[in-house]
Amino acid sequence: MAQDELLVNCRFYFEADGITDKMILEVGGLSSESPPAGSNGVFGVSKDAAQLRQPTPTSVKTSPITVKVVATTNTDLYQWYAACNKNMGGASEWESNLKACSITVYDQAGTMKARWEIQEAYPSKYEGPNLTATGNDLANETLTLQHIGVERVL
Repeated sequence: MAQDELLVNCRFYFEADGITDKMILEVGGLSSESPPAGSNGVFGVSKDAAQLRQPTPTSVKTSPITVKVVATTNTDLYQWYAACNKNMGGASEWESNLKACSITVYDQAGTMKARWEIQEAYPSKYEGPNLTATGNDLANETLTLQHIGVERVL
Protein backbone atom coordinates (compact mmCIF):
# COMPACT_ATOMS: atom_id res chain seq x y z
CA MET A 1 0.00 0.00 0.00
CA ALA A 2 1.43 3.38 -1.04
CA GLN A 3 1.91 6.01 1.64
CA ASP A 4 0.03 9.29 1.23
CA GLU A 5 2.25 12.24 0.39
CA LEU A 6 3.19 14.35 3.39
CA LEU A 7 2.27 18.02 3.12
CA VAL A 8 4.75 20.71 4.09
CA ASN A 9 3.33 23.83 5.69
CA CYS A 10 5.66 26.28 3.93
CA ARG A 11 4.38 25.84 0.34
CA PHE A 12 0.95 27.44 0.30
CA TYR A 13 -1.00 30.31 -1.16
CA PHE A 14 -4.04 32.41 -0.17
CA GLU A 15 -6.34 34.19 -2.57
CA ALA A 16 -9.69 35.97 -2.44
CA ASP A 17 -11.88 36.78 -5.46
CA GLY A 18 -9.84 39.37 -7.35
CA ILE A 19 -7.10 39.63 -4.73
CA THR A 20 -4.03 37.67 -5.77
CA ASP A 21 -0.28 37.98 -6.09
CA LYS A 22 0.37 38.49 -2.38
CA MET A 23 3.43 37.32 -0.49
CA ILE A 24 1.78 35.33 2.27
CA LEU A 25 3.58 34.93 5.59
CA GLU A 26 1.03 32.99 7.58
CA VAL A 27 -2.56 31.71 7.61
CA GLY A 28 -4.21 30.57 10.83
CA GLY A 29 -7.60 29.63 12.20
CA LEU A 30 -8.69 27.03 9.65
CA SER A 31 -11.11 25.32 11.98
CA SER A 32 -14.73 24.49 12.42
CA GLU A 33 -16.46 22.35 15.00
CA SER A 34 -19.80 20.81 15.83
CA PRO A 35 -19.96 20.87 19.63
CA PRO A 36 -22.26 18.28 21.22
CA ALA A 37 -25.56 19.39 22.72
CA GLY A 38 -25.48 19.66 26.48
CA SER A 39 -21.68 19.83 26.57
CA ASN A 40 -21.61 16.01 26.51
CA GLY A 41 -23.10 15.96 30.02
CA VAL A 42 -26.09 14.16 31.44
CA PHE A 43 -29.38 15.11 29.76
CA GLY A 44 -31.56 13.64 32.46
CA VAL A 45 -32.32 10.74 34.77
CA SER A 46 -35.11 8.20 34.31
CA LYS A 47 -37.35 6.64 36.99
CA ASP A 48 -34.85 3.83 37.61
CA ALA A 49 -32.05 6.38 38.10
CA ALA A 50 -30.44 5.60 34.74
CA GLN A 51 -28.63 8.63 33.38
CA LEU A 52 -29.14 9.61 29.75
CA ARG A 53 -26.11 10.76 27.78
CA GLN A 54 -26.17 11.28 24.05
CA PRO A 55 -23.48 13.28 22.25
CA THR A 56 -25.70 14.91 19.64
CA PRO A 57 -23.97 17.30 17.18
CA THR A 58 -25.27 20.87 17.03
CA SER A 59 -24.70 23.77 14.65
CA VAL A 60 -21.25 24.17 13.15
CA LYS A 61 -19.15 26.92 14.70
CA THR A 62 -16.44 28.59 12.67
CA SER A 63 -13.35 30.43 13.86
CA PRO A 64 -12.00 33.65 12.37
CA ILE A 65 -9.16 33.10 9.90
CA THR A 66 -6.09 35.31 10.04
CA VAL A 67 -4.04 36.05 6.95
CA LYS A 68 -0.68 37.78 7.35
CA VAL A 69 0.96 39.19 4.22
CA VAL A 70 4.12 41.13 3.40
CA ALA A 71 3.10 44.80 3.14
CA THR A 72 3.61 46.50 -0.21
CA THR A 73 2.45 49.73 -1.81
CA ASN A 74 -0.66 47.87 -3.04
CA THR A 75 -3.66 48.66 -0.82
CA ASP A 76 -6.29 46.21 -2.11
CA LEU A 77 -6.50 44.23 1.15
CA TYR A 78 -7.02 47.42 3.14
CA GLN A 79 -9.54 48.69 0.57
CA TRP A 80 -11.51 45.42 0.95
CA TYR A 81 -11.50 45.89 4.73
CA ALA A 82 -12.57 49.55 4.40
CA ALA A 83 -15.38 48.71 1.97
CA CYS A 84 -16.77 46.08 4.34
CA ASN A 85 -16.59 48.19 7.47
CA LYS A 86 -18.02 51.56 6.53
CA ASN A 87 -20.47 52.88 9.07
CA MET A 88 -22.86 54.96 7.03
CA GLY A 89 -25.71 55.53 9.46
CA GLY A 90 -26.74 51.88 9.52
CA ALA A 91 -25.95 51.21 5.86
CA SER A 92 -23.01 48.88 5.37
CA GLU A 93 -21.42 47.43 2.27
CA TRP A 94 -19.98 44.26 3.85
CA GLU A 95 -22.59 41.96 2.33
CA SER A 96 -21.90 43.12 -1.22
CA ASN A 97 -18.16 42.64 -0.63
CA LEU A 98 -18.20 39.00 0.51
CA LYS A 99 -15.53 36.96 -1.24
CA ALA A 100 -14.82 33.31 -1.84
CA CYS A 101 -11.29 32.63 -0.59
CA SER A 102 -8.97 29.65 -0.77
CA ILE A 103 -5.81 28.29 0.74
CA THR A 104 -3.85 25.89 -1.41
CA VAL A 105 -0.87 23.72 -0.42
CA TYR A 106 1.62 22.63 -3.09
CA ASP A 107 4.20 19.86 -3.27
CA GLN A 108 7.86 20.42 -4.16
CA ALA A 109 7.05 20.18 -7.89
CA GLY A 110 4.43 22.96 -7.62
CA THR A 111 1.43 20.62 -7.96
CA MET A 112 -1.68 21.43 -5.92
CA LYS A 113 -2.02 18.77 -3.19
CA ALA A 114 -4.53 20.23 -0.70
CA ARG A 115 -7.09 23.01 -0.87
CA TRP A 116 -9.45 24.64 1.60
CA GLU A 117 -12.25 26.87 0.34
CA ILE A 118 -13.66 29.59 2.57
CA GLN A 119 -17.22 30.63 1.84
CA GLU A 120 -18.54 34.20 2.02
CA ALA A 121 -15.63 35.83 3.80
CA TYR A 122 -15.15 39.43 4.77
CA PRO A 123 -12.41 41.16 6.79
CA SER A 124 -13.55 42.28 10.23
CA LYS A 125 -10.13 43.47 11.40
CA TYR A 126 -7.10 45.02 9.75
CA GLU A 127 -3.70 45.30 11.44
CA GLY A 128 -0.93 47.35 9.94
CA PRO A 129 2.77 46.66 10.50
CA ASN A 130 4.65 47.04 13.77
CA LEU A 131 7.33 49.52 12.79
CA THR A 132 10.59 49.85 14.67
CA ALA A 133 13.71 51.85 13.83
CA THR A 134 15.99 48.98 14.89
CA GLY A 135 14.08 46.21 13.09
CA ASN A 136 15.25 44.30 10.05
CA ASP A 137 12.03 42.38 9.28
CA LEU A 138 9.72 43.16 6.41
CA ALA A 139 6.58 45.13 7.23
CA ASN A 140 3.43 43.04 7.23
CA GLU A 141 -0.34 43.43 7.36
CA THR A 142 -2.87 41.07 8.93
CA LEU A 143 -6.54 40.60 8.08
CA THR A 144 -9.00 38.73 10.27
CA LEU A 145 -11.69 37.11 8.15
CA GLN A 146 -15.20 36.16 9.22
CA HIS A 147 -16.92 33.53 7.08
CA ILE A 148 -19.75 31.02 6.96
CA GLY A 149 -17.63 27.92 6.49
CA VAL A 150 -14.44 26.14 5.51
CA GLU A 151 -14.38 23.05 3.34
CA ARG A 152 -11.40 20.91 2.39
CA VAL A 153 -11.96 20.08 -1.26
CA LEU A 154 -8.68 18.33 -2.08
